[in-house]
Amino acid sequence: MRYSERSRESADASPPVGAFIVKNGRLRVAVTHPTCWPEVRRGSERFLHEFSHFLAGRGHQVTVISTALTGGGTEYEVSVERVLLPQRHPLPFSTRWCTYSHLFAWQVASVLASGGYDAVHCLHLHDAWGATLARRWGASFRFVFQLTGIPLRRYFFRIPIDGWIFRAAVRDADLVLAASRCAHRMLKHEYGCDGQLLPPPTNTRAFAELVRPDDGGRPPRILFVGDLDEPRKGALLLAKAFALLRQSMPAALLEYSGRASATVRAAIINAVPEGLRPDITFLDIGEVHELPALYARATVVVNPAIWEALGMVLVEALAAGTPVVGCDHGGIPDIIDDPRIGCLFPPESTRGAATNAKGLADAIRRTIRLAARAETATLCQARAQAFAWDRIGPRYEEALFSTG
Repeated sequence: MRYSERSRESADASPPVGAFIVKNGRLRVAVTHPTCWPEVRRGSERFLHEFSHFLAGRGHQVTVISTALTGGGTEYEVSVERVLLPQRHPLPFSTRWCTYSHLFAWQVASVLASGGYDAVHCLHLHDAWGATLARRWGASFRFVFQLTGIPLRRYFFRIPIDGWIFRAAVRDADLVLAASRCAHRMLKHEYGCDGQLLPPPTNTRAFAELVRPDDGGRPPRILFVGDLDEPRKGALLLAKAFALLRQSMPAALLEYSGRASATVRAAIINAVPEGLRPDITFLDIGEVHELPALYARATVVVNPAIWEALGMVLVEALAAGTPVVGCDHGGIPDIIDDPRIGCLFPPESTRGAATNAKGLADAIRRTIRLAARAETATLCQARAQAFAWDRIGPRYEEALFSTG
């Protein structure tokens, strides 16, 4: 919903049947993250948006606490209050040791300490630290820390203070949520925390409502959706695999949707023979409402990333009836668990990014053949429903409000 369409619902609205009855019929909940949707379009920000509206729809009083480049303020998005704090760097120079996200920890701690919240759900280590501070200052609320990545100690070697903050948040949270079996396993191995395995839900309805065009007679269309500038996402590897694939599928096309710097675009173009370059299209970030149609018209959606906590892009593609290809690494195998909906490929090297271009090309080739089968779209959509909000959302509500 666009900001101009926002309105505040009556504070006296009655909760639906089944909502938790606390404090005049509703719990007061804060959901936090340093950046918000749609200003930033990643899985964490999308979850922040969808989860807040899910909880509001269940009858709870929900506040999103985040930051905005344009300054602070409070606004209302249907029944969700959004407190947007000023996003500013605490130092006059740029350094990874002290960013606006670190400052957000103190900003959010102040809001939480005085907000009278019953439960707080944090999606980032810095706001999780803010929740820890708020409780040390006397606030009383249930604190859930949701990991949106895979918890590895080596991630924090360059910024030790973040490692200390992360450990404190994991230790102090009432519950830590891990998105995949890999993340859950690493949480126990690296930090000695059992946590709870709970994948993030996906709004599958918008994708499933589209009618997929008939693949007959159309050139195979390969789609990448993600941040091309992040090396581990594998955008460059996909270009190399595309060059190999074209040897047996000369009509195939490649599309990239997402942020892409001029340097990365040039590297992708230079990774393929000159004759293939016109068949690579950069779609930029685009609009949010354009994504379902992109997925539906694709023959296959590819996510060649390593260290993915789960891979919501693949769930969205499946919801549109499009088979998928992913790296056999991180949380992606939790999604592609059936050879009838897509293929996994081995990464070979996982130091900074997958390197197995031949394995990726073979996986794409097999998945393009899957797309031609009449039953594939139905199987893909059925798999996506395992991650739908109506299936997983109530489990998040239960985790957030459990007294155990």
